[in-house]
Amino acid sequence: MSYFGPSSAASHPVTTTADSPDTLPLKGYTTDQLIDYVFRQLGAPTWEVELTRQQIADGVQDALRLYSVWVPNLRVGNIILIRGQFKYLEGYDVDQGVVDVQFVEPNPVPTEIFYGNLINPAPLFRLGLDEYDVFLRWRKTWQRVTSVRPDWFYDDTEQCLYISNPIERYQAAVFFYSSYTNTKGLPPVGAEWVREYALEKSRFLLGELWSKFSGAIPGPLQNLQLDQQKRQLANDRLKELRDQLKGMQKSAPIMID
Repeated sequence: MSYFGPSSAASHPVTTTADSPDTLPLKGYTTDQLIDYVFRQLGAPTWEVELTRQQIADGVQDALRLYSVWVPNLRVGNIILIRGQFKYLEGYDVDQGVVDVQFVEPNPVPTEIFYGNLINPAPLFRLGLDEYDVFLRWRKTWQRVTSVRPDWFYDDTEQCLYISNPIERYQAAVFFYSSYTNTKGLPPVGAEWVREYALEKSRFLLGELWSKFSGAIPGPLQNLQLDQQKRQLANDRLKELRDQLKGMQKSAPIMID
């Protein structure tokens, strides 16, 4: 956002602090940008912050890991089924595992199975979509009764997707959860949560380091008191953020078939 000063020309806008390269964006920020933000929030460069960049980076990574467990990134892949092949994605890293598999086939026509007293599919299409919808429902029920409909099971230990009764004309839409490996791919809500958690994690660690002083600092600075209350406040805030994250939990959608 920018504005124009009273006597400035329209071709020379005055830039606000929101456009500063050091300002942390709402989303799409890098880990280094977040680390610099945490340092400034803890008092740098006015005060020397007794934390290393790696310590703050560890806090960012902890935030990403925790967010990925409760609000993972849903991804979708597609595999072609092969008759006689029951193992798929063997040895392929699908991160947090497969959560759903949906079997899709081209537009089916009732030529291979018996539907009532109609063997020729032409009357079905002449009757319209209502009759075709009835056929699809009957066909799905018949597949269940005769156990010819494909089913699946994912083995986390072996990292293998098992599909029973694979049919060549079917394709499998595979839904799996993946973790966020960096901050740039976070959605706006996730970017805000990771920012707050990484800051409070660093604030807690700084308070933990300061807790080595039981009271006033000895020596010439003996009248200077360290704010040890930051540790408890940060710990309370971390608990609030974890509770908030649990309320954002994402689970596999319930499919009623």
